Amino acid sequence: MNNFFKWHEKMIWKISKEFNLSKYQVLILTWLEGVLIGVILCKFIF
Repeated sequence: MNNFFKWHEKMIWKISKEFNLSKYQVLILTWLEGVLIGVILCKFIF
């Protein structure tokens, strides 16, 4: 699982450099990603 988190972090920063995003914008996008994944999990699991 730790490898997944490291991979995800590398991909997020790679994409942020590609689209010239600030740290604040990355924070907002990752927060939205977490909310979306949470909603999907709640809808299909619970």
